[in-house]
Amino acid sequence: MRKKLVIGVAVVCVFLLAACQSTGRQLEQQNNVGRVLILYYTWSEQGNTENAARILQGLTNADMIKIEPATPFPELNTEDFIAWGWGQRENESWPEIQDLGLDPASYDFIFIGTPVWYGDVSFPIETLLLHTDFGGKPVACFAMANSNERDVLSLFKSKVRNGQVREGIAFRMQDETEVESKITQWLSGLW
Repeated sequence: MRKKLVIGVAVVCVFLLAACQSTGRQLEQQNNVGRVLILYYTWSEQGNTENAARILQGLTNADMIKIEPATPFPELNTEDFIAWGWGQRENESWPEIQDLGLDPASYDFIFIGTPVWYGDVSFPIETLLLHTDFGGKPVACFAMANSNERDVLSLFKSKVRNGQVREGIAFRMQDETEVESKITQWLSGLW
């Protein structure tokens, strides 16, 4: 009886593995867009946006670059950081970012990942969007929100310079266990 159970579990595992590999191959076959780039910023220690970027990279075989402020943000407690952020936002005082070391327009499809700050993209992504010409290439946003993603995707769309903005996706941190399946479904609709 025990031997049959072990064999049954092994068979189920083989079928599940085959299904996962098949989904990955299907996405690769559907992705006839050429070279793919993922640009993202993450701030939290949990790295929620970075985790989503890694899932996306695994599904697309994309190059990936983390956007970094040229000068680190001040180390403040949460309440003081929120107050500091409101001041930055009101003054549109966006931070300089480190050089990417490449031209995003040299890619065929660009994904941009951001945490949602004050209902909008994070400050480093704001800087990226202000200073980057995407060369008419397709650009899609994935955003991670603590509680409310509000209008982050439409705000993102209004800020992209010379890019074809594609349907984006926003996640709430509470739904993080479903991120991979949601990204997979989102990608299948993009190409």
